[in-house]
Amino acid sequence: MEIKPFSNELEGWLKNNSHKTVGDLADFFGEKSFAVVFMLFMFIPSLPIPTGGITTFVLLPVTMVVALEMIFGRHEIWIPKKARKIKLSSGLLNKGLPFMFKNIRRLEKYSRQRGASIFNTRIFRILSGLVIFILALASFIAPPFSGLDTVPSMGAVVVALSLIIEDVYLFMVGVLLGVIGIGIIVAAASAITEFFKFFVN
Repeated sequence: MEIKPFSNELEGWLKNNSHKTVGDLADFFGEKSFAVVFMLFMFIPSLPIPTGGITTFVLLPVTMVVALEMIFGRHEIWIPKKARKIKLSSGLLNKGLPFMFKNIRRLEKYSRQRGASIFNTRIFRILSGLVIFILALASFIAPPFSGLDTVPSMGAVVVALSLIIEDVYLFMVGVLLGVIGIGIIVAAASAITEFFKFFVN
């Protein structure tokens, strides 16, 4: 039986669900909601535009909380009550998500289930949660409006999509992007430190 592309499932949910809150999204996708929340919440900081307060104070902290749940073995997602009530904004619905659908479909053309058996193992779920937590933390500590959170967030989005499609190759691509993003943050921090040392000395 042909597996329905995830981009079609998500687009169908958006068209048919009238509430469009984070809580409704989590309830609809069940165990896959971990990956769906990771993808949606990390998608906004992955855009090469300033995202400001909502990313730093809402999206990234909630992503880290959900990643910890995955690390500690939860199979049903728990989202803080306030976060469950967050409505997907009209800007995200009308501009952001169509852009995301386009890129997800592009990835879906080249991705397929590979190594699917490992995705339901406890060790791999812990590893996946740890990877998302580290990438969300890296994005969180990146200076606001610097754009340094873009690449690690992009890596988290790809990892999340790999969990949905169950493609281990795509997972490795996401991890590689995340490592590159963290490297950029570390290099930028070192450059800034050396800059201040130069003037202090």
